[in-house]
Amino acid sequence: MQSTNRTIVVTLSILAVIASAAVIYLLQSILIPFVLAGLLSIVYRPLVTKLRSWKIPMVFCLLAVLVVTGGALWGMYTIISISVDAAIEKAPEYQARIGDLTTQFNETVKKFSKMLALRPGTIKPDTWLNAGSVSSAAAGVANSLVAFAGDSVLILLFLIFMVPGGEFFPRKLRLAFDGVTNFDVVAVHRAVNEKVRRYLGIKTILNAVVAVLTYVILLIFDVDFAALIALITFLMHYLPNIGSFLSTVIPGVVALVQFGDFGQALLIVLILIVMQNIIGNIIEPKIMGTSLDLSPVLVLFALAFWGWMWGVVGMILSVPIMAVTKVVLENIPSTKPLAVLMSGTPKPKKHKVSTDISGSTKEPDAHKANDPYAA
Repeated sequence: MQSTNRTIVVTLSILAVIASAAVIYLLQSILIPFVLAGLLSIVYRPLVTKLRSWKIPMVFCLLAVLVVTGGALWGMYTIISISVDAAIEKAPEYQARIGDLTTQFNETVKKFSKMLALRPGTIKPDTWLNAGSVSSAAAGVANSLVAFAGDSVLILLFLIFMVPGGEFFPRKLRLAFDGVTNFDVVAVHRAVNEKVRRYLGIKTILNAVVAVLTYVILLIFDVDFAALIALITFLMHYLPNIGSFLSTVIPGVVALVQFGDFGQALLIVLILIVMQNIIGNIIEPKIMGTSLDLSPVLVLFALAFWGWMWGVVGMILSVPIMAVTKVVLENIPSTKPLAVLMSGTPKPKKHKVSTDISGSTKEPDAHKANDPYAA
């Protein structure tokens, strides 16, 4: 009987996971803006708390959040619109250059085929690179960005309700779950907010620095679509591992097609690689530290899974989603082993002084004015 019950539980759990994945996939047009708005509300929480401590009414705090967010989304939409118009205007010119590069590439591969004494037809370079495939890839990137900008209204709408509600949400949690669970729900909420806020805050600033430097470098070399490439670089650097690769390949391909000079395109790519490695491998680890501590294998799996579920936006959101999941699991006694398996490097057990994930053993001051976590 016990074995049968266990089988039923496992089967129901699997079905629940499948059903949840189906719902997440089908409702992506609503859930993506909702999740983005939720993450933004977490990032804005310190600003709102500070403004509220100055006795500024919530309506003005909300207005400030909407102006900043709306301005950023409007800027992205403007860059995309201008770049798409420029791409349409330059399409015939680029089509001809892509055709020339395709011919040169095919001739080079054929020469190597003869040198290696390969049989005719063993290598079919005509199918590797053609104007249609390049144009389709560019259109796919543009469509993804336009779709992301099109969700701006829904994101702002969610923010209107999330920002004011976030001020009292921890107290609601305390009242709702006081004595109901064997773990501190408010502490979990605090840990999630602090870890996600730290990651997104630092990552956004560093991504903006990389995007600005990329824009300056491309302007120096007079590369077309510099603003759009900088925007793509900003977004791609939220993607672990493959983001930096894509943000160097894209400007390299554009420069190669624009100038037809492999040496100049390679120089631009090398400069971008050096700049990104200095920021990504030297500056970022010192500032970020191991704030997320996620397993690289888990990050790659999350990247593939959320990319399959929600496309490019899902890939960008994959790391914050996994960070939230890990923080929740490690603060619930029964799921702590799963959080350990999700971590990047095992750590020796230490006496738990505080649930504050910032590393400080000092408890947050519950008596600060406008502290949403105060009892």
